[in-house]
Amino acid sequence: MLEILDKVKNATNIYTMLEQDIQKTEVGNAKAISFVNPFSYLELRKQDKLLSELDYLYTDAISSAKIFSALFGKTIPRISFDLGSFARHFLEQANKFELPIYFVGAKEHELNQAVNILKKEFPDLNVVGFKNGYFSDDEAAMGEIIASGAQYVICGMGTPRQDEFACKLKNYHQGQIKQIYTCGGFLLQSSEKLNYYPKFINKYNLP
Repeated sequence: MLEILDKVKNATNIYTMLEQDIQKTEVGNAKAISFVNPFSYLELRKQDKLLSELDYLYTDAISSAKIFSALFGKTIPRISFDLGSFARHFLEQANKFELPIYFVGAKEHELNQAVNILKKEFPDLNVVGFKNGYFSDDEAAMGEIIASGAQYVICGMGTPRQDEFACKLKNYHQGQIKQIYTCGGFLLQSSEKLNYYPKFINKYNLP
């Protein structure tokens, strides 16, 4: 539990980190970046080794953001990989700089729909590959991701599976991938419609 609290409290500014990584011409160590809500908190707190391998952890629920802010005596923002929060900024930057992205997660037809919808909204999105989240051979999947030339990986397979895969991938091949984000149900939601939440939900940061 303390590991989660420390990571949330000390997490760097995710927007600044992305900007810095985009500007880097040489790739260093990949970063595994995840987001915690009340459900995933209960799952991750049992995973000491996994928590130690995650590089950054952010809170993606407004309730826990308020609790953490009160607990730490400083503002802890809600940051989530959805279009009401960080995902839109990431995709806008990815579209602008044509960052090579790989998506992992959801069922095959859901993933195909999500990628098509995202590319319509962000026409210069450089999707170098995608794979549904229902596989058992992690080694083969990681090999496909590396072969694609991806520098950014978006992984939505549920907690703790997506976190485990993100950490495996970051250790599998250093020197190419810059960032790996877990995204929960983002790909499934995007397969239905891009603006999954009503406008007032996104406006007031309530998902």
